[in-house]
Amino acid sequence: MRPSIQNVRKLLNRRTVTLLGVGLLLLAAVAANVIMNRTGEGLIGAEATAVSVAATGPQGSFFDIYRSERDSVRTQELAYLDAIVAQGGDEVTLSEAQKQKMTLVGCMESELNTENLIRAKGFEEVIVSMHNGSVNVIVDADALTDEQVAQILDIVLRETGETAENIKVSTAQ
Repeated sequence: MRPSIQNVRKLLNRRTVTLLGVGLLLLAAVAANVIMNRTGEGLIGAEATAVSVAATGPQGSFFDIYRSERDSVRTQELAYLDAIVAQGGDEVTLSEAQKQKMTLVGCMESELNTENLIRAKGFEEVIVSMHNGSVNVIVDADALTDEQVAQILDIVLRETGETAENIKVSTAQ
């Protein structure tokens, strides 16, 4: 009877660690989504002020800092998912971890493609951030004309498959 209790403890420990890892990823995704989806003055006002301060700081431009932080977070997320897969576990947990990993990789590819296509339209700096059901685009410009917004929106619609109401385009100024 002793070996079966130890097996149960090992299984519970694996499940606990797996659930904690998935929970942390979910919490990080929710926090990022809340930050990126602020409405009204949240994204355009307060963050734009922070952007202006960051752009003039010694650490680099807002766009460089954002990309660096995004890459760091993504690397951590992928490492968590890899750890969950490496630990093993039940089929549902492994399947969910693989699904989340593929979704994350797909977002990364779409963001990069979309950013490069927007750059091709003449914007030197651009950030595209995709989350469940929303896409945020930040370009380095004082203001955008209706034509520029339409060009950006067309690219994002084509590349991400999101609907126009789920896409937010703003400037970093």
